[in-house]
Amino acid sequence: MNKEILETKVKYDRKEYYVYQDVNGEVLWAPIDFLIEEDKDKNISTISTYRKAIRRLFKYINTREKDLTWLEINDYHIEKFRDWCLEETKADPRHRGSDNTAKQTVNHDFLMPIYAFYFWVQKQGKYHPNILGLNTEKKYSYQITSALLQKEMAISKNEKPNNTLLYPKLFKDCDKKSRKQESADEYDWNELINHIINNYRGYERASLLLILKIINDTGGRPISISSLLRIQFTKEATNKIFFDNKKSTFDVVPAKAKQGNTMPIKFPYTICSAIQTFIEDELNPFVDRNNLSSYDGHLFISPRNFTPLSAANIIKIFSEITTELEWPKGKSIYSFRHKFAQESHDKNLEIAIEQGFSADEPSVALKTQNDMTHKAKGSLDSYVDDRVRMGKDTEANKRELRIKELESDKTRLALETQKSMELAEEQHKLNEEMAIEIARLKKELAQKK
Repeated sequence: MNKEILETKVKYDRKEYYVYQDVNGEVLWAPIDFLIEEDKDKNISTISTYRKAIRRLFKYINTREKDLTWLEINDYHIEKFRDWCLEETKADPRHRGSDNTAKQTVNHDFLMPIYAFYFWVQKQGKYHPNILGLNTEKKYSYQITSALLQKEMAISKNEKPNNTLLYPKLFKDCDKKSRKQESADEYDWNELINHIINNYRGYERASLLLILKIINDTGGRPISISSLLRIQFTKEATNKIFFDNKKSTFDVVPAKAKQGNTMPIKFPYTICSAIQTFIEDELNPFVDRNNLSSYDGHLFISPRNFTPLSAANIIKIFSEITTELEWPKGKSIYSFRHKFAQESHDKNLEIAIEQGFSADEPSVALKTQNDMTHKAKGSLDSYVDDRVRMGKDTEANKRELRIKELESDKTRLALETQKSMELAEEQHKLNEEMAIEIARLKKELAQKK
């Protein structure tokens, strides 16, 4: 019986595959073949979600249903698995949302992928004849109720599918519209900045401050920030954009983004300058000091194991900090992305009014959507670019840039003050040690006389 699962990544013909084995070392071909087939049509993010869901399912079987095999899962177990996933999600230190947020996570990251897995198993016809389906004509008895088969057949006939019974055991009372979005404000910014300055040191402190500043000033997501590279921010490249081409932002397409998004993050000059200072004063010395021969160029690496910080690492670090600060659930690192969205919307509205552009909600929202790297229709790219070009010289934009500069100066002064205090403390400690050593030497000299 399959009680545990071991996931092993293997490379074959320059492609990555995942092999699954139970506690006895027996290969589990169903999840292996499922991922191989799905990998042809799905993006990396979706496959990663499928893998996480499969691991979670076998963990559930091992800890809660030890006499169960994965082929014996039915509606009852799906419901129990759902409730257990909710407990696990809410217990995770990275979780900072409401119950609705946790339920949405369970639905999207665990239940829907498991339904997809058993839907694939049903279509194979070799693992179990009636493991998933909808018993409309009372001919068969399916273990897992789902209309996914009927949906596929309807689509193949160009008919409109009935989606009401695709995922019967999903949480139904967690509409995204009801989720409370927590946005950070100036007080939150100052509190978080001061906490990082006072409780962290060296490269780790500098990296956390820069991550926070990038999210606050560009709206970038942790997944994109985690993939930024040192080579993307050379002075030659940024100077060409800002001084030769007179652009207002330096656009960088991150190596990783949500759902394979290829829209660039727009870095203003102040952020590019901060990144370059960070590289010269913190990152490069840190790499040299620790002899990181395997360093692959990521901006943000763990000071403990020297591997690149992942999006999950970033979210967890800031969740632990905001928990310590006793911030309410739903307010963490993403709060500054929401803060950026609100500020961007207000600025775009002011620019539209000042320049005589259309100030209706759809027009302003489109520009904000572009700032947030939400996908927009390609036919509107020139429209958005035109607003960017004409809007950069407006008073609204200049005022926004000045605010960001003042915020940077305030953070820099606080950091320099803290560093001065730390140096003074170190010097005081050194002086005390020297005084003790002098006293010891005087005592020895007196004894010799």
